[in-house]
Amino acid sequence: MKKTFNINLGGIIFHIDDDAFAKLEAYLRTLRSQFQQTSGGDEIMNDVETRMSELFKERTSESKQVINTKDVAEVIAIMGKPEDYLGEEQVHNFSYQEAYTGSKKIHRDIDNRMIGGVASGLAAYFNIDSLWMRLLFLVAFFAGFGFLLYVILWIVVPAARTTTEKLQMRGKPVTLSNIENFVKEEGAAVGASMSKLGDKARNYNGNGQNVIAAFFTGVFDIIKLILKFIFKAIGFFFLAIGIIVLISLAATFFIGFELDGYHYSLAQFGDMLQLLSSDSSVYSGLMIGSSLLVLGPLLLIIYYGVRIIFRIEPLNSGMRRGLGLLTLAGLITLIVSGVQIAREFEHESVQSKEYPVPAKNGMIYMEIEKDSIYDAVDFYYRDHNDWHLVDGKSYFSNILFDVQRSSSNKSYLVKKQYGRGSEYEKARLNALNTNHKLKIDTGLVMAGSYFTIPNGDYFRGQKIRMVLYLAEGDTLYLGKGMESIIYDIANVQNVYDPEMVEHYWVMTSRGLQCLDCEEGFKDDNFWEEEYPEGDPGTEVIIEDDLIRIEERQVSHHPSEPLQLALLQNINYPQNLI
Repeated sequence: MKKTFNINLGGIIFHIDDDAFAKLEAYLRTLRSQFQQTSGGDEIMNDVETRMSELFKERTSESKQVINTKDVAEVIAIMGKPEDYLGEEQVHNFSYQEAYTGSKKIHRDIDNRMIGGVASGLAAYFNIDSLWMRLLFLVAFFAGFGFLLYVILWIVVPAARTTTEKLQMRGKPVTLSNIENFVKEEGAAVGASMSKLGDKARNYNGNGQNVIAAFFTGVFDIIKLILKFIFKAIGFFFLAIGIIVLISLAATFFIGFELDGYHYSLAQFGDMLQLLSSDSSVYSGLMIGSSLLVLGPLLLIIYYGVRIIFRIEPLNSGMRRGLGLLTLAGLITLIVSGVQIAREFEHESVQSKEYPVPAKNGMIYMEIEKDSIYDAVDFYYRDHNDWHLVDGKSYFSNILFDVQRSSSNKSYLVKKQYGRGSEYEKARLNALNTNHKLKIDTGLVMAGSYFTIPNGDYFRGQKIRMVLYLAEGDTLYLGKGMESIIYDIANVQNVYDPEMVEHYWVMTSRGLQCLDCEEGFKDDNFWEEEYPEGDPGTEVIIEDDLIRIEERQVSHHPSEPLQLALLQNINYPQNLI
């Protein structure tokens, strides 16, 4: 049994046994004594501890939480031993460290940035001069896509703030020697920059600045200023979008929303989702998944807007990972719930039933049953919104009606009910479990413009299709309101569906023919004159005590009896019911 200690290394707490602790403490003590007189020694030690904490974290898990001597030896072998800097073994150690390539990562180089460090970071990753990468972005900017690409990379790519990240950005192994060299190089670069700044100031005061250099410097300063303004505008845009979406979500929660001209409350929308869900877990998955999927990116958009505008510090990696995981969890939950719902629509069943429709004196009246629901809902012609909510109850108007010629001398109606389910038997039951009003009497058909499903059942794509097979010679009257269900009824005059209502239609050998439509609806190619021009028909007109017989012309198709043409001149009442 060994003792364990808790240590804070690079801001992370580790559990370590006593032997490993002694070895690690001796290693760090030697490093501190070596770098205490070195310029930037404290920074080197901080970077070394940060890198070692990352390596130790890779060697721990749920099943292994204590650092042992083997872990310490492996980390020291990667970082390098202090004695490698003091003797001839330095050459051997350097060859080992060069063989350890590490992992090259893309970061934004904020130390050499002009705006966000994207171009300089990519240049460091690909080991090219940052000037070429900036010119490439400038060309892409004028091409139309560079601006958006830069913004996306600025948001997605993290900044290189630690020495570890800066070394990884350049593809160098994060070892003790590289950390020391990098810190020294940075210090030398700062000194060189200050020296160049002093030289420029002296040259400017003494000899004047080079004209060409001044010109390009001014151009880049102007571009930098423009881009800064653009990115500030992007920040305001992100912030505005986030606030607008938040306000919209709050308004939706308290007020509701409009869809296809209908107003729905959040509770009604929840009722619709429940009718689609297979059980409460699927419903909860849809609600929770959609919330997480929206809130995660929304909070990031607001954060990046505030960050761009006010230049606040970036979120720590834990917060970023947390928001990313929440968004991913929401997406996965939605996908799983969506797949479960999709399985409920896998199979389809069609249940048909035939109803005889006896005509009364050759007439059939087709009417829509008008009740309180019909008055409450605006059933418009072939409305795309087939799902209506009235007083918390769902009503479905996915009903279509067509008229075709009967193959026999009798008229009849075929009603088909459709439904889906995870199995064929469930689909069949779902197709049958629709409550739709249909009343047929001699010469009269009353049909509902909507249907419902029983309480406890789910919506599984139920729909109704009705076809009236009209016997040749029978006449059909389409009452007002039928425009809500009729669909693409073929007729001789090619009258548009909504204009077919409140008219009389006779089934002929050529198809459905209107008896009382206006002249403008007649098909000139269909109608021909059987008699030559001026050939008379007769009309009797009674005026006071005189009876006058006038000649008139009657036009009809040769294949139809003359009586059919004469029927067109009869003024039928608009509503006979």
